[in-house]
Amino acid sequence: MSKLPVVAAVPNYNMGENLKSLIPALLNQEYAAVYVLDDASTDNSIDIVKSYGTDVNLIRGQENIGAGSNRNRIIGHVESAILHFIDADMELKTPDTPNVASDRFSYYQDQGVGVMGGLVSRKDSSQEPYNYGPRFCLKTNTTAGLPLIIDRLKDKPYTAVAARRLGQAIMKDWPNVLSHPTATKAFWVHEGNMFIPADLFNKIGGYDPKLRAHETQDLSLRLEQKGIKRQFDPSVEVVHHYIDVRGNQRNNEQLKAMAYLIHKHGILNWINPKLAQS
Repeated sequence: MSKLPVVAAVPNYNMGENLKSLIPALLNQEYAAVYVLDDASTDNSIDIVKSYGTDVNLIRGQENIGAGSNRNRIIGHVESAILHFIDADMELKTPDTPNVASDRFSYYQDQGVGVMGGLVSRKDSSQEPYNYGPRFCLKTNTTAGLPLIIDRLKDKPYTAVAARRLGQAIMKDWPNVLSHPTATKAFWVHEGNMFIPADLFNKIGGYDPKLRAHETQDLSLRLEQKGIKRQFDPSVEVVHHYIDVRGNQRNNEQLKAMAYLIHKHGILNWINPKLAQS
């Protein structure tokens, strides 16, 4: 399969200061185009983006609609290219990201993969505990806190290894933060460093606009229904600078999103996906 060009799509809300370093880094690599999708920022984001002139395409929202819906603003603007959704508080780590990503994506497309997630690391070079994960359902929801627990035990290596071994059977679809990240099939991948063909993103309708959390779970459930696979590949790495613009709304949004997803995809699908598919 022929390689597609890669377009950077940066969803942004009030992260202007980090855009000062991210945008030049994107422009210094061989992206076919760079877009900033602004979710009605109230800081200096717009002025910063406009300072790059025609080198950066600005899609400016007049209303704050949330991270997933903001990403949908790219729909209709790009075709026949791979979208690299990279959050505005990220830093490019991989040299020649577009070419590396296009090569890897081309390889996975031959295997039926439609979405590829790259590696999201911290400033100390450790990997985030939620680079990818399993299907949204009751069983996996009860294990969702385990990667974070193991991650917090890393300064006590013997305890961390023992805890990981103890929970190995129920953690098989979660990242092992104690080992070097390797490419693996995944149900969902981190939306802050994600690659998807623009044509596919347009066709599937992007993210559900009713969601302000867990939107990647919903997107993955819809892709799964269409037989489109997802893949994690650490070849493309970014560093997350953790600029929090949601504050104490985060937990509320996650609970609302969970209830909405259970209602949307069915309670049986939530309790036992295998039974729901039979």
